[in-house]
Amino acid sequence: MRTSITLKSCVAVCLVLAGPFALAEARAPAPAPTPTVGDSWTYQYSDVRKGLKGNLNRIEVTSIDNAGVHVDVRRADGGAPPTQQLFSTEMNPIDRGAMHFTPSFARFAFPLAPGKEWLSDVVGDNQKLGKQLRYTIKGKVLDWEKIKVPAGEFDALKVVIDARYRGEGAGAADSDGNGQLTETIWFVPELNNFVKLDYLETDKQGRIANRDSWELTSYARAK
Repeated sequence: MRTSITLKSCVAVCLVLAGPFALAEARAPAPAPTPTVGDSWTYQYSDVRKGLKGNLNRIEVTSIDNAGVHVDVRRADGGAPPTQQLFSTEMNPIDRGAMHFTPSFARFAFPLAPGKEWLSDVVGDNQKLGKQLRYTIKGKVLDWEKIKVPAGEFDALKVVIDARYRGEGAGAADSDGNGQLTETIWFVPELNNFVKLDYLETDKQGRIANRDSWELTSYARAK
């Protein structure tokens, strides 16, 4: 009993002493982003597995409607016409390249705060390749973290997404129809987007299929 009282007293004192410091570190949950037409983010893509830098791509918001946030993706060197992508109002992918997600790929679940977790089942339909994948997504916010990228140094929420996917319908048993991906994302609320994203994809045997990275090099908020 004496030991119990001593421990409780110590805990109480520690909490009192730590109180001001804990409050100083406390942050409000990050609300859903509020992108505006004209906002843009430029990212350097790298193929980490091959150790090669790829395209420098500028993503610009062109319109926002009931469908979501429409963006143009342009290569900085102007070497190709822009492509269009669609995100939800939470900046979760809906149309990305040839892949359409229903519902949106749950990269974020706002408001975001350290320790928050979420689950989501998503169907990805690639009509161009005639493939359909079902994703089981687990998301978690780890903590606030200071991160430095070419665009500067930021306080970001570190988010990890683990998603297993399997083929649906014809060809579902094919070796390229099942696997797992992990996205590690550093989201900065003030920028309405991430400043870094690391992507790792493995096949059903655990072999690395893709390992990529995107880092923010510049950004612009619409006036």
